[in-house]
Amino acid sequence: MNVPRALSWTLALCLTAACAPGADDVGREPTDSLPAAQPAEESLPPELAAQLDSGSASFRDDDFQGALAHYTRATEVAPASAAAWFGVYMAHSALGNEEEAAKALAEAQALDPSAVGAHPELSRTPR
Repeated sequence: MNVPRALSWTLALCLTAACAPGADDVGREPTDSLPAAQPAEESLPPELAAQLDSGSASFRDDDFQGALAHYTRATEVAPASAAAWFGVYMAHSALGNEEEAAKALAEAQALDPSAVGAHPELSRTPR
C-alpha cells in the first residue's frame, strides 16, 4: 500500500502550523479575529517536536526507515501523541508493513478519533 504524498504533507503542515507562527505573521498586529497564541506550556515538548519534524523530513526524502525510527522514538517520548502514532502508520504503510500500519493507525484513532475524519480516504474499506 502506497501512502499518498498528501498524507505526509498533511502531517507536516499540522505540526508546523501548530508549533510556529507563519512568515506572514511577522510584524503584524494581533486582531480580534485571530486566536491568541498558546502559552508555552501547551506547546509540544522539544524532543517530541524534534522527532516529529525529523520523521517528516525523512518521509519527504523517501527515507521511510529513518522516518519510522523518528516516529517510533516520538511514541516513546509521548505515548499519547496521535501525531506520533499517525507518523508510525505512514512509515509502516510506505514500507508495506500492512499489519504494523493498521496497529499504529488504530492507536492514533484511539487517541484522537478525528484522525480519520481529517483523512477520509483512510475510512474506506480496502477491496
